[in-house]
Amino acid sequence: MKSEIILVDDDEVLLVILEKMFHKVSPDTKLRLFSSGMEALDHLANSPITGLKRFLLLDINLKDLSGWDFLNELADRNDTNSKVILITSSVSALNSEFAKKYTSVIGFFEKPLTFDKIQRILEQIREI
Repeated sequence: MKSEIILVDDDEVLLVILEKMFHKVSPDTKLRLFSSGMEALDHLANSPITGLKRFLLLDINLKDLSGWDFLNELADRNDTNSKVILITSSVSALNSEFAKKYTSVIGFFEKPLTFDKIQRILEQIREI
């Protein structure tokens, strides 16, 4: 089954860097990049998911809405096809605990993302 990996972070420079890092670790990985949580939600709402698994790497702190707002919207839409890996520069242990309340969340990583962390993210995605 094919998968779609979506990166959502309001730091556009970081998105480009992460894209290059993902392609260095796994050259065949197909990514979609969004610098806005609303744009990513629109993409999810307007794109068919037939035979496709979706994985989102979602920054908790976005300019247009928080990662928590994003997760609440996914839950309100009953989106069970999208699995989320949260990424954050916050070191608060509360974020990790709060993330466990969402069934769509399958992982949690602190920034900066390293090649090792990206490898672990891709391995986690392949296992699902």
